[in-house]
Amino acid sequence: MPTTERAGPKGEGTAARPPARILIVEDDAAQSKLTARLVELAGLRVAGIVPTGDAALALASEADVILLDYRLEGPLTGLDVLREVRRRGLPASVVVTTGHGSERVAAEALRLGADDYVIKDSAFAQLLPPVLGRVLRMRDVEHALAEAQEQVIRFERRVAIGEIVVALSHEMNNPLMALRAQLDLLGLDRGALPVQGRAALAAALEQVDRIAALLGRLGELDREAATTYVGRTKMTDLGAR
Repeated sequence: MPTTERAGPKGEGTAARPPARILIVEDDAAQSKLTARLVELAGLRVAGIVPTGDAALALASEADVILLDYRLEGPLTGLDVLREVRRRGLPASVVVTTGHGSERVAAEALRLGADDYVIKDSAFAQLLPPVLGRVLRMRDVEHALAEAQEQVIRFERRVAIGEIVVALSHEMNNPLMALRAQLDLLGLDRGALPVQGRAALAAALEQVDRIAALLGRLGELDREAATTYVGRTKMTDLGAR
């Protein structure tokens, strides 16, 4: 049965990962049994065996790799399934299997977005494991590149936020300090102010202190943290540390 290795052929996987899920789409019972055995021997998990395109599409979102025969039961061919998988933007890799002499079909499958193909001839048992291993390694590389790109985007956004914080602090601190000084001068003669004036002065000082505290929190942000503002609109969470 499958091991806990992420695998191509045995010995090439990375430990401590669940086995990749392989959906076998094949209408020949003997061929599907052979394919399932080869998948298990490669340290992978059979996510399902189905004979039709409709059944394949129903399970496609649960598979890491779809082993897709060209000729299937029902109205859909393997290429029809491939088109629909790509149209839906499903993340599964697709390896098309075809009979000997169907290289034209394999070429068309690659054009439509298949990741690889295997001809069902006498070399099928030897070719399938390394093909699966190659496709899974490419998935790992693509995922790593996507993660690295996301990290770069987050870093660039943090740099941009930092530059905005510096600009805001520079442009606002001096006038804010001048405003606070003027309010403090008014406060020296607080007793001469009417009650409403004293209340307005206290409120103004409170708001100035609030703005100053806000600028301080901006300068202390060490990561980009967002919270929902209205609907799907996001805003930076100044309370995050």
